[in-house]
Amino acid sequence: MDGAEEIYLMEHPDSTEEIPVLDIAPYIAGEPGSRELLGTRLREISETVGFFYLIGHGVPQGAIDQAFAQSRRLHESPLEVRRTMPKFDRTGYQGVEDRQTLAATQKPSLNSTINIVQERSPGHPKLDPSKPFRRPNVWPHWLDGFKEGALEYQGILHGLAKKMLPLWAAALELPADYFDAAFADPHIIMSMVYYPPQKEIGNRRYGIPPHTDNCFMTILAQGNVPGLAVQMPSGHWRIADVIPGTFVVNSGNTMVRFTNGRFKSTRHRVINTNEVDRYSIPFFVAPDLDAMVECVPTCVTPDRPAEYPPIRYEDFYYWYQYSEGVRGFEKKSAGPGSKSEELWLAPEDTKAGSSAS
Repeated sequence: MDGAEEIYLMEHPDSTEEIPVLDIAPYIAGEPGSRELLGTRLREISETVGFFYLIGHGVPQGAIDQAFAQSRRLHESPLEVRRTMPKFDRTGYQGVEDRQTLAATQKPSLNSTINIVQERSPGHPKLDPSKPFRRPNVWPHWLDGFKEGALEYQGILHGLAKKMLPLWAAALELPADYFDAAFADPHIIMSMVYYPPQKEIGNRRYGIPPHTDNCFMTILAQGNVPGLAVQMPSGHWRIADVIPGTFVVNSGNTMVRFTNGRFKSTRHRVINTNEVDRYSIPFFVAPDLDAMVECVPTCVTPDRPAEYPPIRYEDFYYWYQYSEGVRGFEKKSAGPGSKSEELWLAPEDTKAGSSAS
């Protein structure tokens, strides 16, 4: 498949392959043996598709609706007011009106985004304004209740992410608490994203260009308007249907390193071809910035030695965001010391804070 055909398929999804569904209600309810059974299914999904619909998660629909209401309040605010928010490298707000791109072959992404990390008290040891991944949040000062509503939803999703860690461990035939230490204080980014209707399809014009997420997993609330497309095992792309009550979950580049390339980090993109605005809230979950990311023992054998050396997550994230030559549709290896695995990385414009879906 040549480059022109590949780009056409990204922009015109035609796959009828199924994005699988994972129902974790039995596990949430504490049914005996459910963790192991779901772990087996999660392993199958992660080795083949890398994306799935999550149901039975226990997150109240009212909490999701409240988060989308807060997002609309922000994105519907007057442009001149939104522009009063400071824009930092990894946090804060960036409007579609102000986006630029450094990629010669890429046009600016058609989205507006606020990125929200863990809220830290002044003086917290993890806060450091001089470091890109340790800066404080920037809040819309004119919106009463926005901060509280956003942090409430972030806390609920953080709880769901913690519940899912033992399932990932089961998928890798590891003890239930295997990932607890690495995620004791995880690096979280919650993005509230707005995509205006897109009139031009083609010519590498995207709401968010094709990319992989660098985190461990992403938990996406799609809203009620489609636009996300996922590359399926055939190489063709499929629109992710909007299924009420579900999250869309995918594994990221950090999962690739943990699993020695066994689990996928699947490319995806957004084009809002609808006549109405699209909102989404991806929740990116990664290890503690100081945690070591290294191949787990069940993914290393004499026939399959470790492809990747151990690396601090902050160093891996820094490589992903700032390494030279990561532009447009170029490929790059999965990080410092990697031997052969290649991952598709986001172009510079998408990496202003995090990827979006």
